[in-house]
Amino acid sequence: MSQEALADAAGINRTHMGEVERGKRNVSFMGVLKIAQAMDTKASDLIVTAGL
Repeated sequence: MSQEALADAAGINRTHMGEVERGKRNVSFMGVLKIAQAMDTKASDLIVTAGL
C-alpha cells in the first residue's frame, strides 16, 4: 500500500503520514488506531513491530 493510499484510508494528511514514517512527528494513539484499521491489523501489532 502506498503512503498516500494509507493516509487516505486512515483519514490522515499525507504530509503528516510521511513525517510520522520518517520519525519527524509523533502519532497519537487515535492515529495508531486509524492506521491499524486501514491496514486491517491490530494496533498492538504495529506497536510491537515498531519496538515501542
